[in-house]
Amino acid sequence: MLPTVSHGDGLHVYDTDGREYLDGCSGAINTNLGHGLTEITSRMHQQLDAISFAYRTQFTSEPLERLSGLLTDLAPGSLGNPLYCNSGSEAIEMALRLTTVFHAQAYRPFKCTVLTEEPSYHGMTAGALGASGHPLRKHNLTPLLANQATVAKVRPRHGEMRADVEQWERAIDEVRAQNLAAVIVEPVGGASSGAVPCDPAVLRRLRELADRDGFLLIADEVMTGLGRTGAWFGCDHAGVVPDVMVLGKGMTAGYAPLSAVLVRDEIAAAFDKPLGSVLFGHTMAGAPLAAAAGLATVEYLKEHDIPARAERSGRHLRALLDGVAARHAVVRDVRGRGLQLALGLHADPDRSPGVAHDLVRAARDNGLLLYPSGVNALTESVMVAPPLNSTEAELEELTVRLDRSLAALTPAPVAQVHELAAAAR
Repeated sequence: MLPTVSHGDGLHVYDTDGREYLDGCSGAINTNLGHGLTEITSRMHQQLDAISFAYRTQFTSEPLERLSGLLTDLAPGSLGNPLYCNSGSEAIEMALRLTTVFHAQAYRPFKCTVLTEEPSYHGMTAGALGASGHPLRKHNLTPLLANQATVAKVRPRHGEMRADVEQWERAIDEVRAQNLAAVIVEPVGGASSGAVPCDPAVLRRLRELADRDGFLLIADEVMTGLGRTGAWFGCDHAGVVPDVMVLGKGMTAGYAPLSAVLVRDEIAAAFDKPLGSVLFGHTMAGAPLAAAAGLATVEYLKEHDIPARAERSGRHLRALLDGVAARHAVVRDVRGRGLQLALGLHADPDRSPGVAHDLVRAARDNGLLLYPSGVNALTESVMVAPPLNSTEAELEELTVRLDRSLAALTPAPVAQVHELAAAAR
């Protein structure tokens, strides 16, 4: 039975029995600035007192306009023209609708196949789940996923966790350029692979092939976007500008539901009317309260140079996790980028649902929140992705609690914080 949450303060969450938990996974890798940050909550209170909702076809709002300008300034290349939704799943759906309409209005009706990767995860709505390489989350849902006929998959080589350039090229050749509408890719994996980065060479080659063959390159940055990987966007590590970028979790750091689809000017210019009137939207999308939360969040990220801080903190946490991994045989590897990290685990075929879930439960008993990830024995893992404004001391405390949790599964002497910190330095 789950505990009942009471309140949060920074990296810490408390239940109604008074127990304290250190949030080592930022909720669902979305509470990127912790809880109770007054720079955000005060702005939300001000907006709530003014007006919380205005319908998108009747009004815009000052926070939404300012947020749109800020996102456009931060995004690489000519990405901008933001379209707002309430969640990452909805935003992926909108990106897929954009792709379909873009090719249809250019009289390319057979260009309708979307190529995705397995493993990958793009959301729980029907279109987004259909375009995901996550068999576990599709279980018993096949009749709902009507777009399966227009989704093709690229899979990694045996023993690898992400497809390489050759695998992508082969998959694109099999689909054929005249049929391929879009490629959708995660710059760093999340729930499906457990933070496995995409090879920058793959992203650069996909950009070249998109330009050559006329398909859209969609970057799913719902988890990676806005600082999580130590850069503003996951694609920045490869120096690639996608045609469409999908943002979600980091936009409001968990303070309100909001996501966005950014579109290159060259794609938006292909339409003879505003994109919002072409693609429709959702009732609550971009409402003033959510926009105020998003604006306050992104301004905080910029003013405090949070992406650079996440890059530094990620190096420190990675070193700490390497030390923990060396102490526990159940840990296969440490992987990820910035503060989107994971522990790869040696799967135990006799455990169901698996060692990752056992570790998550043991961690909760030790006052630490982790997020299980992976779709098979090779990718079984737990995400370690604390808030981007975590201090070194908090990261070290996280590691001590993680060490204790692993010791509950594979007994080993529990390290002290100074030992782990010294090893990391």
